[in-house]
Amino acid sequence: MKQKKWLLSICALAGLLILCVGVYTVLDPGRGDISGTLEGTPAKSETSGPADSSQPGADLPDDAFEAASSWVNWSDEEDFYLAALNSDKLAISSVRHLPVFCFETAGELEGFKERFAGEFAMEHEIDEFGPSFADVTEGMDEAYFEDRTVFVVYVPSGSGSYRFGVDSVYRDSKALCIHIKETGNPEVYTCDMAGWFVVVSLEKALVEGVTDIDADMNHLQSYAVANIADYLRISAPLPE
Repeated sequence: MKQKKWLLSICALAGLLILCVGVYTVLDPGRGDISGTLEGTPAKSETSGPADSSQPGADLPDDAFEAASSWVNWSDEEDFYLAALNSDKLAISSVRHLPVFCFETAGELEGFKERFAGEFAMEHEIDEFGPSFADVTEGMDEAYFEDRTVFVVYVPSGSGSYRFGVDSVYRDSKALCIHIKETGNPEVYTCDMAGWFVVVSLEKALVEGVTDIDADMNHLQSYAVANIADYLRISAPLPE
């Protein structure tokens, strides 16, 4: 008889414990509203933090930037490459990274011109190459830089017959990358060494928060079967 009472007491205590846990789960305000929450989906909270900064980015619309290209001749000056914002990436062989520079003021741009004036033909008057770098940047004064940021990408080439421009500008929460492409497809080309400055201008608001700046020959396009031949030809042009 005593054994039965003991068993009944144990059962009663277990039931009471289960009931208390259930009541705590429903009434505890710290748990928020868990009704309708699916497995693996966090419940909504009034005190949610900021959105995840690792969200994937996307290419900016074509009308979000202005771009122009200027022939400046070829250079292998080490100081120039080391000064690039992405100098740590230039030795990576899997992607053809290109030296890129960023300017927030007219003074920074003028300092760049003065520093590398001896390395590049910034004020040439060769009609077949189009406007010079000095011509392209002539109107970029302090007023211009009030709401614009300017990038300069250097594109070395194995031929002066090629022309280069912007394929796309990629932006995510932290990074900005300018993808460069060849804009012409000459049937006959020279074997002289050449180089181009591709100038890209963006509204400052589009650059806000960027901490990683890069530029490359459009490797995404180059891996497409239809463009493999063009990519190899751009990287190391061969005479016909």
